[in-house]
Amino acid sequence: MNNILKNKGFTLIELLVVVSIIGLLASVVMTSLNTARAKARDTKRMQDLHQIKVALEMYFDVNGRYPAITGWAYSNATSWDTLQTALAPYIPSLPKDPKNNRSGPWTTGNYSYAYGYNTASFPGKYDLVTQFEDVNNNNRCELKLWRYHTNGNEALWCGSYSKYLYADH
Repeated sequence: MNNILKNKGFTLIELLVVVSIIGLLASVVMTSLNTARAKARDTKRMQDLHQIKVALEMYFDVNGRYPAITGWAYSNATSWDTLQTALAPYIPSLPKDPKNNRSGPWTTGNYSYAYGYNTASFPGKYDLVTQFEDVNNNNRCELKLWRYHTNGNEALWCGSYSKYLYADH
């Protein structure tokens, strides 16, 4: 009778093995989920910048120039409100970066949208920039060699800035 009672439960080692396997599987699932979320935010960033680009082009068609701002407009600063006011007839609400954690997407880990326009250097060009979270995105600066127009020489974005930038202009 004692032998029957001994065989009815699990040993501590069996329980620890099962718990560790469940923990390992949970960590793999969470990692995959976080990667999928980052890719989804990057897709949203590309779509948002395209919508802003369409609004900028409509503004240009009506006014013969792009909205003038002082310096850069960042999606997490009041300068974005100024750009929103200029583009209001063409886009109901100016999108903001899904993370929107810092002004200027120039440094790796800073997520915001940036708009720049230099009337003197390139009156027919502007810069619309964000940064990707997915370091393997095929549209990143490192592969596309995006150039900027705000300083007058059309230098490469990812020369001294993050190689994960994305530009739409």
